[in-house]
Amino acid sequence: MADRIETLPRKSTEPKPKRPRATPLIRHIVVSDNHEFVGRVYDLGIIAYHFDSYEDLARHPDCKYAFHVNHTLSSLTRRVESLNLVGDMLWPERVMKDFKDFPVSRYEWLTIAADVFLMRFISIIDCALILANDVYETGLAPQKCSIDQLRRAGVPSKLLSVLEEVRTDQGDLRPERNARFHHGAERAFTDDSNTFQMAARFEQWGNGVLGHDQHGRRINVVRSFREGLVELQREFNVATRKLVRHLDAFYDLVGVEFESRFTPRIRAATHGFNAGSRAREVSKK
Repeated sequence: MADRIETLPRKSTEPKPKRPRATPLIRHIVVSDNHEFVGRVYDLGIIAYHFDSYEDLARHPDCKYAFHVNHTLSSLTRRVESLNLVGDMLWPERVMKDFKDFPVSRYEWLTIAADVFLMRFISIIDCALILANDVYETGLAPQKCSIDQLRRAGVPSKLLSVLEEVRTDQGDLRPERNARFHHGAERAFTDDSNTFQMAARFEQWGNGVLGHDQHGRRINVVRSFREGLVELQREFNVATRKLVRHLDAFYDLVGVEFESRFTPRIRAATHGFNAGSRAREVSKK
């Protein structure tokens, strides 16, 4: 495996296809905490530091409600922000000239990036369903949170339709996630992924491959790697831009519901951490 190998030349007289784009796209940075609802709940989350235990906190209905919503909201925003880890892999600032001293090949780099993207992107809707469950206090176990179950529990159709749009916009990504993780399917990153995979392995383990791919083009593992990156970049940008727009609409709705439930509780609070309760204490004197 240490020697460079050469593939047989292509005998077909068919014209060579135009190679896919290899010039990087402009990166979309995914932001998850710009919405007013997120800032509001994060600010309320500081209340947890005023208690020595969860049992003490849970004695106050407003604190308990804000604590649980903050917990599930944080899980959602962390999962959204984690998509930027995928972005780091798809827009690497520095790429090695060869991968001989790297633990994975160029092909495997793309495979790992695709796996992480699919798993984390598809799971965002599950995190959003769990947040809706806590905001609306339906009492469902996290593993039972689905659009149908939340609908049966009384969550408004307007909110659920937003999450259905998220699921619809996932398009072929959800079936691909299932095929990759449950059925062992693999993605083709170029129009000749078999040759690219072989060339990437020989680049890492040996001295590379000379010759032509199935389309009669000279093998260029660096070019194939860039083509695969750009294809994933395009998918990443389209998917994440749609996701952020849907999440903003989702936060608009759950934010209104959160305030309708939280406001009367904090007005009735006796812990003294809210301005309203302090004002009432002053008026009694």
